[in-house]
Amino acid sequence: MKKVSIVIADQDTSYIESLATYIRNSDYSSKFDLKLFSQKERLGQFLSSDTHANILLAPTSMLPQELKGLRVDVVIGLSEQAQTTEGDSVQTIFKYQPLKNLLSQVLTIYYERNSEEPKKVVHDGGTKVISVFSATGGTGKTTVAYNLARQIAQLDSHVFYLNIELVNSTPLLFETEEENNSSPLLYYLKANSEQLASKVEEMAVQDDETGISFFNLLPSAEEMRDLSEEELELLLTNLVDSGSYNYIVIDLDSTVNPKTLLALKKSDQVFWLLNNDIQSFHKTSYLLEELHSFLQDGSFNERVSLVLNRYTGQIPELLDEFNLKITSYLPYVPQWKEVTNGKQLSSIPVFNEYVLKLYRTHFETEEGAHNG
Repeated sequence: MKKVSIVIADQDTSYIESLATYIRNSDYSSKFDLKLFSQKERLGQFLSSDTHANILLAPTSMLPQELKGLRVDVVIGLSEQAQTTEGDSVQTIFKYQPLKNLLSQVLTIYYERNSEEPKKVVHDGGTKVISVFSATGGTGKTTVAYNLARQIAQLDSHVFYLNIELVNSTPLLFETEEENNSSPLLYYLKANSEQLASKVEEMAVQDDETGISFFNLLPSAEEMRDLSEEELELLLTNLVDSGSYNYIVIDLDSTVNPKTLLALKKSDQVFWLLNNDIQSFHKTSYLLEELHSFLQDGSFNERVSLVLNRYTGQIPELLDEFNLKITSYLPYVPQWKEVTNGKQLSSIPVFNEYVLKLYRTHFETEEGAHNG
């Protein structure tokens, strides 16, 4: 994941050293690539070079008189006055606020100034939410969710892939290094600000190769753990209400937590994956029954389809005793014993044919409405 390069300059060496120490010993260490300057002359030499930086953070007294032509995306001034100001090119922020607040404000300004205009798509049909879930890990959940989104996108539908696993796999599936980071969206969700709807659209990234939209979030267990059930519901509501997507495909975590339950409850269709083994059948049979009481949703069974992945042509007799109604099958792919890059996950035509069949079996009406 590409970091945001930030140049911090101030003649107060104790200030920039304390700020640098905080960054290096906090979660921001995974977000920033840091350069420090305490002399205006040295800063000027750096800015005159061919090196590109995303953010320049410095007192206005250290900034060059002419900002045009700088290889810097966003210039932010440090002010000793508590009141922030906005100008045509330089916005200033209060220097002596808590460092966590200061860095959060810096990131927000950067993404507001540097984001592309949102791509608005209007369609007549409603947005369908599809969740891919499993009672056990290792069932190929992400592979199925990604290929499902990919196949739907190839039918000229607008698809959003939303990964809410504890550690997301998005960087393995899409080219993300040159894309803007969507992590500031998590701050807007917590604040539930008036800008949230526009930020949800603004921070969505569309993959050039597949046409799938997604959030380019850091694979951070801490950030995902901090995302609450209420915030996820707010996010889903804004994605649906945007009118930009025909389908939202949610790649769920295999653990039953409040966010997983919320996503299952909000889904129009749940594809529940199983492996061809006793552990997968055992856990599915018990959990499927219990989810009725967890969700308090009498229609849940009607929205769940049990999908046997890695199917080799037969099911052992022992597994028939669980009385699970398998409705769809996805073939075993021996080429995936060793996966070294994300592109391999979409390179098997026969698997993609079965995924497309899975979609068409459950969304024949919607396909006719959304195509073209």
